[in-house]
Amino acid sequence: MRKNNKVLVGLLIIVLLAVIGLSAYAYHKQKSLNNVKPKVTETKKEDSKFERIIKESSSNFNKENELSKKIDILKNLLTYKEEISKENKDKLNEKFNSQVKEMREKIKNSLKDNIGLLTVSNEDKTNTEKITNVNKELTELQTLVDKEKETIFEKDEDYNEISQLIKTNLATTEVTQTAATTNNSNTTEQVQHTEVVEVPTPQGQRGTTSYTPPRVQNSPAPSTSNTTASNTPSTPTLPAPVESSTTETSGTSE
Repeated sequence: MRKNNKVLVGLLIIVLLAVIGLSAYAYHKQKSLNNVKPKVTETKKEDSKFERIIKESSSNFNKENELSKKIDILKNLLTYKEEISKENKDKLNEKFNSQVKEMREKIKNSLKDNIGLLTVSNEDKTNTEKITNVNKELTELQTLVDKEKETIFEKDEDYNEISQLIKTNLATTEVTQTAATTNNSNTTEQVQHTEVVEVPTPQGQRGTTSYTPPRVQNSPAPSTSNTTASNTPSTPTLPAPVESSTTETSGTSE
């Protein structure tokens, strides 16, 4: 009888220890799960934050038409590059890099389109006002590209391509503008050297009513030899006397 009681007591102790052990295990497991949950939630919030920034930047970029403002939107997005990289999320990094690449490509195409419009045709070679405006806009565009080089271009090759297009068009406008100035100068000089030379009337014809119009002579710019020759008096050669006309005969009869 006593032996049976001892066996029962031993079994009860074993069961009690098992229950206590299982309870302790369940408690610690639940506690560890509670500690992990806040970290998972925090990571999800950070991911949604950066995804929202990327989406908003893309939307604002596509709505904007002004080139300088598009560049500002891209520059603002690039400020989050380090934070996104620290997250070490492949999907998020891929989305960020893809969006930046797309924006840069669109800005590059816009620059090419603007440069293509800023040209001077053969018909505009005498239009000084247009040449000046094109030259001014190209210069401002070059200044913008130089200032935002790190933002717009990922590679130096892309920057060099755009910069060369601008310089080519600038050189064309400068040559055209010089040619237009030269043409205007030549026209002014030609007008200044135009002289009116009167033809002397022969003495035998002074009594007649005939009229000899002045003769226009375009003389080149005066040189030293021409000036000396002009200072030497010359005796004009008069035409041979004309036989008495009807008018003179009638005067004699009277």
